[in-house]
Order: sequence, then C-alpha cells, then structure tokens
Amino acid sequence: MPQSQQRIEEFFLASKRSEIASLKQLMASCTQVTQVSNLIHELQRERGLSNVYLASGGTRLCDQRLAQLDSSRQAETEFRAGLDQLDLEAGPLAGRARLFNNLAHVLHGLDALPGLRQAVDKRALSAQESTQAYSRLMESLLGVIFEAADISDDPEITRQLVAMFNLMQGKEYAGQERAWTVSGIATGEFKAEHLERLTNLVEAQEHCFSTFREFALEPQLEAWKALQERPETHEFMRLRQVIARLEPGAGVPPDFSEVWYDLATRRIDAMQTLEQELAELLQRLSDERVQQASNELKNQRETLASLEKSLETPSSSPLTMLLDVNSPLPASGSSGSADWVRSLYGLVQQQAESLKQMSSELGAARQALSERKLLERAKGLLMQYQGLDEEQAFRTLQQSAMSQKKRLIDVAEKVIADVERVKAGAKGATRAPNRRKN
Repeated sequence: MPQSQQRIEEFFLASKRSEIASLKQLMASCTQVTQVSNLIHELQRERGLSNVYLASGGTRLCDQRLAQLDSSRQAETEFRAGLDQLDLEAGPLAGRARLFNNLAHVLHGLDALPGLRQAVDKRALSAQESTQAYSRLMESLLGVIFEAADISDDPEITRQLVAMFNLMQGKEYAGQERAWTVSGIATGEFKAEHLERLTNLVEAQEHCFSTFREFALEPQLEAWKALQERPETHEFMRLRQVIARLEPGAGVPPDFSEVWYDLATRRIDAMQTLEQELAELLQRLSDERVQQASNELKNQRETLASLEKSLETPSSSPLTMLLDVNSPLPASGSSGSADWVRSLYGLVQQQAESLKQMSSELGAARQALSERKLLERAKGLLMQYQGLDEEQAFRTLQQSAMSQKKRLIDVAEKVIADVERVKAGAKGATRAPNRRKN
C-alpha cells in the first residue's frame, strides 16, 4: 500500500479513536454529575435545617440536623471517591482546565465545611451568614455540572446536561427560598429586603425551570407536570402567596416554620427524584455512545482490511475525489475491481457528514450555554459596579428586559457592552495626558 494511502487510513481511524476518548471522558463526567447531584441535595437539606436551628436559637430541629450531617458526610465521601477515579493526565479536551479549576474550588469549600458546622453548633453565625456560606459552596458544585455540559460534543447528552443543570439551579434557588423563608418565620419578622430577596428567588426559579422545560424530553416533562399537580405543591404555593402578601415588619407564628420547611422539602425532594432520573438517563446515554463508537471503529477497521485484500490497481486517483464529491461507495461484494481510493474517501466523507450533523444539532444547547455565560457575566458586573447581590442583579436585568420589552439575554449583552465602553473610555482618558506630554 502506498505510504500516503496508509496515512489516510491512520488519520481516519484516529478520528474515531479521538471521538471514543472524548466520549469516555464524557461518561466519567456523567458519573460525576450523579455524585454532585446527591451531594448538593444533602447539603441543601443541611442548610435548611441549620437555618431553623440558628433562627430558633437552637431549639428547633436539632436532632434532624445532627442526623442530616451524617447523610451529608456520606455524600461527600462518595463525591471525593469519584474524584479519585478521574484521569487527570488524560489528553487535552476543551473545557477540562475550567472543570478542574472548578473542582479545586469545590474541594476548598468542602475542606471548610467542618469549621462551618462547628460555628453553627455554637450558634456563632447568624442564619443569614450560614445560608450565604452554604450557598457559595453550592454555586461551585453547580459549576461542575455547567462545565460538564460545556465540554460535551454529543448533541443529546449536551441537551440533557443543559436540562439537568437548569433543573438543579432552579432547585438550588428553591432551597435558598426555603432557607430564607424559614429564617424569617423563625425570627418572627420579615424585613423589606428579606421579602424582596424571596421575590427574586421565585423569579430566578421560574427562569431556570423554563429553560429546563425547553430541553427536557417528554417523560421528564410529564414528571414535571405531575410534580406541579401534587396536593403538597398546591399547599406550598398557597403558603408562598401568603408570605408574598406580607408587609415589611410583619411576621407569622414561629411554629409555622416547621410547616413551611416540611412542604418546601417535599417539593424539593420531588425535584431530586427527577434529577436522579435525569442522571440515570445521562449515564445510560454515555454508555451507549461509547459502545456505539467502539462498534463503529471495529467495523471501519474490518472494512479497510477487506478493501486491502481486494485491492488491485486503483482505477481512480485522489484527484478524482476532488472533482467528484458525490462519488458513491462501490457495490457490496465487489472484488478485484473495487476502487480503494473511492471506497476510503466514501468512508471519510460519511464520517465528516456525521460530525457535521452532530455539530449542527449541538447548536441550540450551545446557544443556551453561551447565553448562560453572558447572563452570569452581566450579573457579575452589576454586583461589582453597583454593589448588588446576585438576586438583586438578576432582578435588575429582568426588570430592564420587561420595561424595554427585550429578551433577558439582549439586556445582559447591553450591560456588558456599556461597561466595556466605559472602561475603554476611562483607559483612553488615562493615556491622554501622556500623549499631550509627548
């Protein structure tokens, strides 16, 4: 076989091997997603119970909190064990640097958990400080899910990762709503900023759940619909409306905190069940993709071996392939007259078309991830330059979008552009005196 033809085969097969390597790394990421989901859920429960404990002066849900600490530690142990299985020396893959950096932040936060728990034990923190500390850790953990979606090249898996990320993000906002509401009830008073925060959290949930529904499959949509129709969900929504109608400074009986906590927890637990189903689907899809790609590689090797055996003097050259891009594959079972160049080019073209189709199908999911990055950047700029917290920043963007009748992402892009323009102007003004001096 001519050396150039041998090199064509090598690169052709290397393309499929590279695809398999990426899929195996994606499969490991999907396993990690399941562990992250479990850990977040346990820490969300721990955060809520810690809030009741702190806001009530250490008198409520003490035993439940202590039992929950054991569940959280078990989930953390499983998560750390999963990290030990990661291949940190694997070949480069787009986004892995961000993923590993995010995991470093997560481990740093987990190392701080024992100190946070001791502070809660001693009631050395306020309920607000405790909630904020747990929420920062949760933000880092959710970043792992986002980065897993961002490095995925499989359309269906990417869509499901986007759906799962938004479900988990919405569930995290639901957990924060549970924690902040419990805090207000247990202290016997809702301040104006407290009520505003709850409003922002409710709106943030709806934004995430809307994106989840956009990318979810029909069985997941049916499960979501069933969740909304559960009697405890209706009761939860009724109590949420009662709290939303409170005037600043108003309160409700402290015993009400446990009723709210129970209903909010049952709602969040139902979301966790859906999360687990999504995680199982992701694991199944990734397993299937690896097996499918491995079978394709095996078939391609067998096809090339068969072509080599039947090879006679080729009747066409690579130039023929450039001039006739629609050249068909030879008929099945053709023998000595088989055109090796034409056959190999057909295989390469088939693989190229498959990759092109995958890239096209990735479009919508990639767009959602890109918009998420822009939204987070715009929120960060508002937090930096206007002194807002995350919920206030999101609310500001949302209100601007409503008042201007624009999409949320369009407003986020304008905020980023405005800040960049101001920074560029300030930089130019700083350099101007130097130019005049010269």
